[in-house]
Amino acid sequence: VMGSPVHGKSALVDVKADSELEATTKWRIMSGLPASFEVARYHSLYAEVIPDSLAVTARSRVDGIVMGIEHTSLPLAAVQFHPESILTNPRHGLKILSNCLRNLRYIDC
Repeated sequence: VMGSPVHGKSALVDVKADSELEATTKWRIMSGLPASFEVARYHSLYAEVIPDSLAVTARSRVDGIVMGIEHTSLPLAAVQFHPESILTNPRHGLKILSNCLRNLRYIDC
């Protein structure tokens, strides 16, 4: 649990480049985004330990908290911010949502 909740606060996140993630994940929900951008944080919980089955795709610049993950073999991903919020740059939030709809699906469904 964080010392104090981060509700409705904007923060810079740093995104890993696709080239950094090639060996670990293929879902690329952060693909096509700048290396850093403002997002809307609304949380008081965070992960301190990330299992090997998850790749970190983004971190908060100010405190290093994990802000994005992707599973290494399953079409699962998550962000610790609101891509649809007015505090998140609309171009970037919509790109994340578009990437999710395009990339996070089971091929055999």
